[in-house]
Amino acid sequence: MRFGPLPPREAEGGILAHSVRLPDGTVLRKGRRIGASETEMLTGSGVPEIWVAMLDPDDVPEDEAAGRVAHALAGPGTETRTPGTGRCNVVATHAGLLTLDTGCIRGVNEIDEGVTVSTLHDAIPVQSGDLVATVKVIPFSTPAFVVDACLSAAARAAALRVAPYRAATAALVSTTVPGTSERVLGRGEEALRQRIERLGGTLERAVRCPHDATSVASALEEAGSAGCDLLLVLGASAVGDRADVVPEAVRRADGRILRLGIPVDPGNLTLLAELGDVPVLGVPGCARSPRRNGFDWILERILAGRTLEELDVPGLGIGGLLKESPQRPSPRRARRAARPSPRVAGVVLAAGRSARMGNANKLLVEIDGAPMVRHVVETALAAPLEPVVVVLGHEADAVRRALTGLPVAFVENPDYRDGMSTSIARGIDAVSGACDGAMILLGDMPWISERDLTGLTDAFAPDEGRGICAPVADRKRGNPILWAARYFPELRALSGDVGARHILSMHDDDLCEVPVAGEGVLRDVDTPDALDVPSGPRG
Repeated sequence: MRFGPLPPREAEGGILAHSVRLPDGTVLRKGRRIGASETEMLTGSGVPEIWVAMLDPDDVPEDEAAGRVAHALAGPGTETRTPGTGRCNVVATHAGLLTLDTGCIRGVNEIDEGVTVSTLHDAIPVQSGDLVATVKVIPFSTPAFVVDACLSAAARAAALRVAPYRAATAALVSTTVPGTSERVLGRGEEALRQRIERLGGTLERAVRCPHDATSVASALEEAGSAGCDLLLVLGASAVGDRADVVPEAVRRADGRILRLGIPVDPGNLTLLAELGDVPVLGVPGCARSPRRNGFDWILERILAGRTLEELDVPGLGIGGLLKESPQRPSPRRARRAARPSPRVAGVVLAAGRSARMGNANKLLVEIDGAPMVRHVVETALAAPLEPVVVVLGHEADAVRRALTGLPVAFVENPDYRDGMSTSIARGIDAVSGACDGAMILLGDMPWISERDLTGLTDAFAPDEGRGICAPVADRKRGNPILWAARYFPELRALSGDVGARHILSMHDDDLCEVPVAGEGVLRDVDTPDALDVPSGPRG
């Protein structure tokens, strides 16, 4: 192929390489074949030269070349679309797991820079009609010998395949310990049911038993005798060793342990085992959440027909970090810049009676020349919280005066004597509908910093499995805690003089613990002795 500028009359038969706008507004688009009519239009408009591609006799036009290479790569479960502009797409013909021969695809890409093959990652779940690969010929044609070499490389394997999911039946054994709530059990069962059904399978049995090796072994044997294709065990406690309850139960049921742990996070604590020829998966606790994790990777491969021995478990670690750490906020901030950040309100609880402080209202005690509660509210206002609502109760007028001049909203809680839960409910009512989440701050924590609060809002991503954010200092979880709006009904339903810690324990799969530098998130003021804690920088 010859490429470059030519006078229009010498370009006849070539392909227009760059679009040309004529004086009368007519546009001749890139890729248009130059014929007699185009030549007359160009010369009549006074165009001195155009950029063209002149094909040689042994050149294959771009669309034909792309189509031939794509067709050679497309294997079972895929088909090619009609080529255009040098591109030919390959799509899935049914739902399943995309399987690539990466060596074959790399081999085609190494033949000539003008022929490129781009694909999704290997072992990606796809639906019918999903684009799985595209072949793009960059120049307007490519020599026939290049196309032949690509076809030869592609002929060595079906480089692109979509393995369909089999209509498998599964049994689930959920274990219990004293205090295990029905809500947690039901949530885990439903999350696994939805996963299996999404892949074309059926959860036929769901049984519960105590969390001991004898009970679990008996439940596995019973489930295995029912003829299910897959056995799942969701333990009330995470598996920490091959000698733990669930692995020991598999052995007692005459099964064998293939691997404890996979290099995918979240999902590290997935157990791979077999009972006869039936796969047994120990389900990690994170699978109680619908958020994608390493267990999904294993389940998809098994339901697409791969045996446990065929899984390249060590190789899963490449790309297996699915959860971004809150210690690395910069990439997250850059990503969020492309979309609106969640709007977070601040709710400051300032209604309590300070019973352990004697006659003083601790919220009005001065620290560094200002009332304690004012320190908290000013920090909230400096952080990315909007609106900031202060819940009043005991000595409401005095607390309001202590906050004079600050742009906050006030809400009074007439039931403050009934405990902290009533103030949480009042505060949530005041911000509900106006935000994506709410940070609940205690008015007696004057040493929290703007940096602490900003760290929580930076980590907050309700759609990415970080719907509850809590600060951690010195390996201890502190306050305040940021809650996604989906938890507001549960926060409203609290009763008594308690906070929301038990709600947090029910949703630990959605919890993001955010490390903070200072200890202000651990220090509150309940007694006069607590005021002896030296103040530090609050920025």
